[in-house]
Amino acid sequence: MVIYVAFFLIFVGVTLALYQVYSVHYAINFEDEEERPERVNQALKALADEARGCADGEPSAGFVQAVRRIFGSGVEARLVLAAVASGRQKAFAEPLLRRKRRIKTNGELRIAHLPFWKTRPPARYRRGPVLMIVMASSLLALFWGAASIFTAAYPVAAPSLAWANSVFVLTALVYASALLAYGASKLDLYLHDIQQIGRLNRRVNGSEGVEQLA
Repeated sequence: MVIYVAFFLIFVGVTLALYQVYSVHYAINFEDEEERPERVNQALKALADEARGCADGEPSAGFVQAVRRIFGSGVEARLVLAAVASGRQKAFAEPLLRRKRRIKTNGELRIAHLPFWKTRPPARYRRGPVLMIVMASSLLALFWGAASIFTAAYPVAAPSLAWANSVFVLTALVYASALLAYGASKLDLYLHDIQQIGRLNRRVNGSEGVEQLA
């Protein structure tokens, strides 16, 4: 009975690891209102409605109030207006909403990674290496899962690989790989978000037209 529970846990762990690949792919390539949290959809709608009353790239009083209500005092209204007016909510407005509690503006926009650690947003984030970690970790979880089935029928004879015959060891390896894939996928989303926030901030403060964000 215990071994069947272990195999079920392995199946769940492998599924979670492979889901990270799907999740990253979906986040990069698709924009789906139904996939967003309801609070994000409501915030985007409120900002878009107020943005219609803004002219010449300057926030109206209503828009400023909406920004204060949604973001607090740490985010400039012009930055939010540029994100909403660009027509690319997924690229700019969503990252602002996801990281609104980490944005600190005191003469210069910074990201508060931790209470004692603030930095400027990265000028560029190369997604390739982190995405490779997500895929490799997911495939590794799949490999450990397959190994658990194989070694159950054909135990490894080599003494140095005796650990591969333990379904409990392989279960732990599956979950370690799944955890690494999950952590890498969250890191990718975080780094991409703060890069987009920095990009938006440079465009706004560099006096570039909002239309160039599209």
